[in-house]
Amino acid sequence: MEMNENVSIKSRISQIEHLTQSDRDFTDYYEAASLAQSVVHDTIGGSHPIMTEIESALKAKDYNRSMAASRAVLTLYNVGALKNPRLTIAGEIEGDILDIAQTQAQLAEQSTDAPRKQTYLGIAAFLAGAALEDALRRLCDASRIQYEAQRTSLSKLQAALYQPSKQVEIISSSENKHITAWGDTRNKADHGKFNEITHTEVVAMVLGVRSLIEKHLL
Repeated sequence: MEMNENVSIKSRISQIEHLTQSDRDFTDYYEAASLAQSVVHDTIGGSHPIMTEIESALKAKDYNRSMAASRAVLTLYNVGALKNPRLTIAGEIEGDILDIAQTQAQLAEQSTDAPRKQTYLGIAAFLAGAALEDALRRLCDASRIQYEAQRTSLSKLQAALYQPSKQVEIISSSENKHITAWGDTRNKADHGKFNEITHTEVVAMVLGVRSLIEKHLL
C-alpha cells in the first residue's frame, strides 16, 4: 500500500480539478480553496504568495477569486512548481550519503589489503544504514504514521511501517524482509564486526535502499 506524501497531494489535486469544473455548485469553491491551501502548506509552505491570495479571497467570500486561486495552484502543480524544499533537501542528502557508500564499496572491491577492504565495507554499511533510517523516518512522516521521535531506531521505524495485523502496510512484505537484512548488515558495522560483512550484501544494501527511496519518496 503506497500512501506517501506525493500520493496524498496528487489525490487532493484531482479533487481540486473536479471541484473547479465550470458546472460545479457555487458552494464548491470553498472546498476547492481549502484543499488548495492544504496542498500549498504541505509543499511550498504557507508563506508563498498564493496562500495569501487564497486566504484573502476566502475572507472576502469572493467566488471568482477563490476559483482563480485554486486553479492557479493546479497550474503550479502541473508545471512542477509545488515541491517541498525540506523533502527535496533530505532526499538529496540521502542520495549523497548513498553515493559515498557506493564509492566505499567500490574501493573495497579494488583493495588487495584485507583489513582495509573490510573497513571500506563497514563504512559503506554504516552510511547506507543511516540513509535508510532517515528515509524510513520521512516515510512515516509522509504516511502520518506515529513513532517516538526521541527514541527512533531502524527496527522501530520498520515495525511502524509494516503492521499487517493492523492493516498497515506502507512497505511490502518483501521490502520488510529486505530492510531486516539491511538492518543486520548495519548492526555489524555499528558493532565493529567488519570481518562479517561481505561485498555482495553491502552492494545489495546500497542499491536496495536507493530503490526504496525512489519508489516511496521521489
